[in-house]
Amino acid sequence: MADDENTPPPAPDGLGERGLRLWNDTLTELELDPDELLLLEEAARLADEIDTMGAALDAGELLSKGSRGQPVANPLIREIRGHRLALSRILRQLGATRPGEESGERSTPSQRGRKAALARWHGDRSAPARTQWSSAPAVMDDYRQAFRGDAS
Repeated sequence: MADDENTPPPAPDGLGERGLRLWNDTLTELELDPDELLLLEEAARLADEIDTMGAALDAGELLSKGSRGQPVANPLIREIRGHRLALSRILRQLGATRPGEESGERSTPSQRGRKAALARWHGDRSAPARTQWSSAPAVMDDYRQAFRGDAS
């Protein structure tokens, strides 16, 4: 980082308006390591490229001619989509805050996966508790007899 712990590093040269905003906003919220600063620089450059391609798309046509003269989507649409995906992945890797997370809390992909699996298998934990097998002894006895082979 910078010499002074409270001063964020200066923005890299050549960033546009959106890239500078991303750089400054991110560094006011997160304290990043040197390797994360490289990722942030790439994210800022991607954001600027998205703006440049968006402006070119706005100035051009949504459709262009394909190899056989047929109308096809402008190739910039696919490029913009790819850049947006790459930008979201980098921001996720940097640990940008997600809904439900506090600003200082960073969940790892493993933690997020575990939380999603628990929600999938057990539902919302804030919902009323379901009846469990242990609360219905007769049903549990029937279940044990059925799988032991001595059910009548």
